[in-house]
Amino acid sequence: MIKSVRKFALPLMLAVMLLMSACIVQTPPTQPTEEDIVEPTAEAIVIVDVVGREVTLEQAASKLTGTHNPTLNAAIVLGGGGKYLVGFGSKSMGRALYEQVVEGFEELPEVGRGSNINLESVIASGADLVILPERNQDLVPQFEAANIPVLVILDSTESFETIKQTLTLLGTAVGESEKAEKIGSFLDSQLENAQTLLKDTTEKPSVLFLGSSSALSVAPGSMIQTSLIEAGGGVNAVSGVEGLGGFVDVSIEQIIAWDPDVIWFPQYSDYTAEDLLNDPAWSGLSAVQNKRVYEFPSRLEPWDQPTAAVALGVDWALHTLHPDLYSLEDLMKSVDEFFTIVYDRTFTAEELGIE
Repeated sequence: MIKSVRKFALPLMLAVMLLMSACIVQTPPTQPTEEDIVEPTAEAIVIVDVVGREVTLEQAASKLTGTHNPTLNAAIVLGGGGKYLVGFGSKSMGRALYEQVVEGFEELPEVGRGSNINLESVIASGADLVILPERNQDLVPQFEAANIPVLVILDSTESFETIKQTLTLLGTAVGESEKAEKIGSFLDSQLENAQTLLKDTTEKPSVLFLGSSSALSVAPGSMIQTSLIEAGGGVNAVSGVEGLGGFVDVSIEQIIAWDPDVIWFPQYSDYTAEDLLNDPAWSGLSAVQNKRVYEFPSRLEPWDQPTAAVALGVDWALHTLHPDLYSLEDLMKSVDEFFTIVYDRTFTAEELGIE
């Protein structure tokens, strides 16, 4: 009898289980909501700037401002224009080039010049990074107090290496390391070419590089102008004068004692070549007597400042001091290559104001 019950009960239990499973409502899996989705976070960018500060950015910066033109120039160069700018120191520093390569340059808010900043304008601009030269590092605490990251990218001791360092630091901050390297390589190639052409040259003219605001100011050894003179196959006529990051005032008697073979002055100076050539106080100088007084280009942007365009300054210096080794045609080929790399366009010799 027990066996009969078992034989009957087993099929009955299976039938009940099948019936119960059929009655269970199958619900589709729920889709995750926006709150449930966790986006992958980008790795933070950590940079040690030129004054040894460790700066951490949660992501690549995209909205830059600052108060110093050569420093801001690095942002323009790496962005191929105004891609990263939300403010621009004083636009009087901008030169003619920026109006052509920075879309909406005239509308950019001004945030101050040098150490004179308008912090409210910086905050209102929405900047996520302020870039400064070492000479203006005293501004760092003010920006940090406003919770705006600051990167000091330009060393006060100017050289070709510090220019490349500026591009490298900012390239890391904005995600343009490849372009920074490409521009740095172009500068290296111009320096190497000049060195090769000058290897058998024994004549090295003495060059006096004057300041923009006064002809009685000169570039000491610590400035990029000295590097340009030497790269172009000359020597700085200035000796016994020290200064860091700026031109140094001297007397006409000191200039007469140096008696340079060549005089250069910036395109943005408050005086002209004719002013010097026609000034009786300067008439005894070799450079004046031989009419070797030149305005350093260019009309669009300075080639004598610690910016990427200094590479073209090397070429112009070589052409001016040793035209037999480097022609104007050679110079213009380099000009076209540089501007194509940086802005994907070119400029004529007339637009640049060079002959």
